Amino acid sequence: MCIILYRNVENWRTHIVKKIMVIATLIVCGAAIIFGNLHWNEKITAQSEPAGGKADPVEKVEEKQENSDAETYMANLPEAAQEKIKTAIVSDEPVKLVIYGTTEVEGTWIDSFKQELITAYGEGVFDTIAISTGTNTTRDIINDNSYKEINELNPDILLFEAPMLEDNGDVGITNTLENLEKMYESWQGANENLVLMVQPSQPLYNATYYPSEVKQLETHVEKNKMTYLNHWENWPEHDHPDMENYLTDDNDVNEEGFAVWAEYLVEYFVAK
Repeated sequence: MCIILYRNVENWRTHIVKKIMVIATLIVCGAAIIFGNLHWNEKITAQSEPAGGKADPVEKVEEKQENSDAETYMANLPEAAQEKIKTAIVSDEPVKLVIYGTTEVEGTWIDSFKQELITAYGEGVFDTIAISTGTNTTRDIINDNSYKEINELNPDILLFEAPMLEDNGDVGITNTLENLEKMYESWQGANENLVLMVQPSQPLYNATYYPSEVKQLETHVEKNKMTYLNHWENWPEHDHPDMENYLTDDNDVNEEGFAVWAEYLVEYFVAK
């Protein structure tokens, strides 16, 4: 009887010891797995940090510098235009800039102007479209309703060259301003967020009535609280002989003339 009892106790002890050993083994294995996983994560983090972690501050500094440059460049622009550019920079949705009213599209101030915008602000910030009205007067543009195509384009910024030279000696300044007023009302009525900028046509050498008409355009634009871009400031005085250096024998703008015209607009859109 005692012998049997003794054997049962031994068997029970052996069973308990085996369970303890199994549990201990599981604990050790689990700890080893957890420790190994933590060590592996630390190793991966250490390896990836130079490429990702340490580069972030540099990228942020570069991005901040780029934004700071852009804010400097746009300093001359109306606040509404500045906001549109800022949005375009961060959203990859370009500002739609429509240039309207030029007699020619290629080989003019537009080429260098577009390139300077890209150089300053980068690719994709401006989507620039140039539309020529040829030799049409404001009366022609009103009568054929061609100005309404601007409403379909829905630009953010409209840089309009009022065809003052075409109207000169034909339409009359009073009618010219009335025609322009109709265009403004149509464009602003279709797009209440439109930033409208107006510039005159080219200057002429020794003209008599034309400078006075352009001055009335300036007054009219400012009275309507729009932006007037007076690129004539960048040319010689209209009655100075140097003006001939910027025009062809037919009184068209030559390469030097387009250069000073572009320079004025670039300095306005890209302040430094």
